[in-house]
Amino acid sequence: MPLTLVYPKVQFDFGAIALLPKELEILGVKRPLFITDKGVVQAGVFARVRRAMGKDELAVFDETPENPTVAGVERAAQAYKAYGCDGIVAVGGGSVIDTAKAVAVLATHDGAITDYFGRPDKIRPDTAPLVAVPTTAGTGSEASRGAGIHRDAQSRGHGINSPYIVPRLALCDPELTASLPPHLTAGTGMDALGHAVENFFAKGGNPVGDAIALDACTRVFTYIERATTNGQDREARWHMMMAALQAMMCGKGLGPVHALANTFGDQGLHHGAMVTIAMPAVLRGYEKRYPEKMQKLADALAFTPGRPAQAVAEMNWRLGIPASMRKLGYTGGDVAELAEDSHKSFFNATAPHHPSVEEYRALVVEVLE
Repeated sequence: MPLTLVYPKVQFDFGAIALLPKELEILGVKRPLFITDKGVVQAGVFARVRRAMGKDELAVFDETPENPTVAGVERAAQAYKAYGCDGIVAVGGGSVIDTAKAVAVLATHDGAITDYFGRPDKIRPDTAPLVAVPTTAGTGSEASRGAGIHRDAQSRGHGINSPYIVPRLALCDPELTASLPPHLTAGTGMDALGHAVENFFAKGGNPVGDAIALDACTRVFTYIERATTNGQDREARWHMMMAALQAMMCGKGLGPVHALANTFGDQGLHHGAMVTIAMPAVLRGYEKRYPEKMQKLADALAFTPGRPAQAVAEMNWRLGIPASMRKLGYTGGDVAELAEDSHKSFFNATAPHHPSVEEYRALVVEVLE
């Protein structure tokens, strides 16, 4: 099976948002639907997009929920058709961009978005043109071929995956992340680290992707505390946005860290925080299993003392991220059911080692309490 890498065109730097009208013209998009959320609007970030477009009359859907849901996708798809749109601009974090990817499918495909969960073979090349404008430095959805969608706000995520939902353009302007509050800067930034780490360990040969992943790890550990402490630190914001983009350009896949985060994702808690809470436990299991790769990861984090698992745990503590799912706010939870769900997660398909149910049970116990 050949390695296939699909990347978007990327425009990256402060002020890149000014390029949006010209890029839409290049794509032939005359009536885009702007998909965003209330937080982006209230923070004044979407106003910058309006100024870049040079007009106030835009087709806008700003009701994306905090975690993307089937209902949110359906409402956005209805808006796309009601406005007579011919393309999409996603302005927001991972929830917004993942929602937009699903709308890009429904714009040209029949049926419900649930028909495409786990069915990349059903997604054709004629998806609606999509421009991703990330306002967080975390998910890297602007460069990925996947999108996580929850059936509702209190259920675990499912996924659509296809090279045909990779955005045509990733327009990355670090200025748009400057107003992101500290706890979201920390959570989304450590989510980027989780993507880089899991892509690095994922099975399959991609030396280029491995190099990109390790570079992203170094950027996160170098700049995340600065970005969290001072949102106006332009250098830190630039490097964090670059790390998020890099982490999902590796092209290999994810693994147990995201399987666990997805399993615990049925109570609306922040995805990035759950990813980084799960990361130390998984990395500790890799120390004996993959010593050479662990050493390379340790080298990428050389300025931080201790093994990578401990380094991540210490970084979480410095950023104010809770040490367990319980402390994050997760309630209830049957350990056996959580372990079983993690074991059957689609994220295991690219994991270097698919933990058994018993191995997942030990991981669940460790990250839960």
